[in-house]
Formats: sequence, structure tokens, C-alpha cells
Amino acid sequence: MKAHIFFIITLLLSGCASWPDEGQGGWAEKYQNYPLNDEQTDNNFTQPEDVVRSEFEHLVFKLELLKSQDIKACMPAQLLKAQIYENRIRRLIAAQMWEDAEHDLLIHYHGLNQLTNHFDTVQKLTHCAVNTTSETTVSSVKKQVADLLNSDNQFAFNAFEITPKYAARLAQAADLAKQLDSISILLVGHTDSVGEGNNNYELALKRAETVKHWLVVYGVKTQSITTLTQGSLKPYSKQSPTESVRHSDRRVEAIVLNASNNNMQDDNAKALVNWTKIIKSKEE
Repeated sequence: MKAHIFFIITLLLSGCASWPDEGQGGWAEKYQNYPLNDEQTDNNFTQPEDVVRSEFEHLVFKLELLKSQDIKACMPAQLLKAQIYENRIRRLIAAQMWEDAEHDLLIHYHGLNQLTNHFDTVQKLTHCAVNTTSETTVSSVKKQVADLLNSDNQFAFNAFEITPKYAARLAQAADLAKQLDSISILLVGHTDSVGEGNNNYELALKRAETVKHWLVVYGVKTQSITTLTQGSLKPYSKQSPTESVRHSDRRVEAIVLNASNNNMQDDNAKALVNWTKIIKSKEE
């Protein structure tokens, strides 16, 4: 018996002796009330303030879209929970607590994705909600998607890989576009005026195909996306060619339409159709 007690005491003492001193507890101390030195400061959430605001606005818009689809009729408690969390993040941003806001945005993002998937399943099984998405809401979604896809700083010189900043915009655009079956996206590749015409024509098409690839990766249906190229034949910007203008011309122009809109009411789409007819007539 004494031997057993001695063994237990020895085991406990040896275990205690292996514990790190206070302040040397590694990651575990990040969730305790220990003071952190500079090296232990958590740098996982260090996005610029405008990125945090942009992501928050995107999630606000996404929740508004769910509400317009009558999610309250099917999942009122889950909707209320999402609204409470949204208000929490809004208060954090108002208080300029950026790291806390970014942390909660990540949780809110995954929560809304889960809520969207659950709502889709419940609606298919129970038909608990009538899809009341108005034309106004659809138009707002189209405009938001177009604004995101047409944001600046898309490609570097002579490159068809998207920039990290544009990748985030594509993810946001796809997150909205894939929730509406009526959206059809036309992607038109552009280059700046530097370089040989045929090479620019091919480069612009690769840029459009790259944007399409990432939209499909993020969940947009392949059949709802069409790609074309204008190369350097028709610059995106109508201003005099300066360095900043040429940088803006290295892009993919996105024209967002209703899938059922066969008469092509959009002015950009009409101009593009006329342009492609001219190209075809020259080829013939």
C-alpha cells in the first residue's frame, strides 16, 4: 500500500515538474487570462479595415437575400440567431475592434453558408416558404455581382492569373450569383494597348476563362457563364492611355443578365453583339 502511495506521489511530482513556467504555455495560454508579450500576440486576424467592412456588407446582403426568399417562414429561430450575430459584428466594427470583428465574420460566414444549405433542404422537403424574391431584389443582386466582378486590380501585366484582391471579389460574387437561377454572366476579356494584337487576343480570352474557372469552383453553374475576348481591339477604358488606365484595361468585363432575357436589353450586351457580328463578317 505504501509503495502504491509513493508511486502516485512520485508520478504527480514528476508531472508537475514538467509543466512550463507561467508565460511559457504556448497556444493554450491564448485562451486564458495571461498577459501576452509581443511575440505571443495573435496575428491570425490582420486584414485591412476596408476588407473587413467589405466582407461585412457582403454578408449583410446575403442575409437580406435569404429573408427575401421567406426563410422566416421555415427557420425563424435560425434567422433570429443570424440577425443577432450580425448586430454583434456591426457593434464591433462601430467600436473599431477589427480583430474581433474579423474573427466573428469568419464564424458568421460559415454560419450563413450552413443556414443557406439547411434552408434549401427544408424548403425542398416541406415547401414551407413561397419564393417571394422580387424583381427589385434580383436587380440588386445582379448589380452587386456586376460591381464585384468589375472591380479594379484584376490582373498583372501580361498575366492571366487573378490577383488575391480580385480572388476575394470573385468569391463574394459567386456566393450571391449561385443563389439565383435566373442569372447569366457574360465575361469579356480585355488587355491594355501594349503588345501584339493576336497575343493580346489570346491573353484576354485566357483571362476570361480564368475568371469563369474560379466562379465555377466557387459554385456558379458552368452553363450560366459565357466567355468572349476583345483583346486590345476595344479598350475597356475610354480615357487616354496612361499607366493607370492601362492597368485598368487588364481586366475581364462582366455583363450580368437574366437567363431568360433573350432580347438582350443591356446596352453593353447589345454593343458586344454588334461587335462580334463585325468580327464574324470579316472572318467570312
